[in-house]
Amino acid sequence: MKPLASVRSPRRGRVLGVIVVLALLTVLPGCASPRPPETDPTIRGVVVSVTPGAEGGVIRVVWHESLGEPYDLDSIDATVNDATGLFDREGNPIEFSDIEVRYVVDVWVSGPIAESYPPQGGADAVRVIGEFDEIRPLPIPPGLIEP
Repeated sequence: MKPLASVRSPRRGRVLGVIVVLALLTVLPGCASPRPPETDPTIRGVVVSVTPGAEGGVIRVVWHESLGEPYDLDSIDATVNDATGLFDREGNPIEFSDIEVRYVVDVWVSGPIAESYPPQGGADAVRVIGEFDEIRPLPIPPGLIEP
């Protein structure tokens, strides 16, 4: 007769396998590189100002008619922080310092948006998709009078 400790239960092996698979499913998504959202952005527009801050900064983005129909907003002061995903045209991660005036960007905002003008909100993600022609003047949000 075999000692009890040396007998392997088929059920015990399956349970261990399920635990290993669940652990891998929990850990592996964290290893994947971040990607821009696959949904429509809140706004597509031209970066008209970049204001660095302690943990990122604020970019003012203004829609221009040359970019097609507007999405949800025609302008926004989007706050960028450590939780904001920043991406280049190919979807590779970039830094806040890589964003420049005249870049055309898509911005995703899912949290509250202040009812100021231009609206203000925290950016979940920003993707640079191109550059605004240097010959044209930068757009200003409709209804906003620059000093």
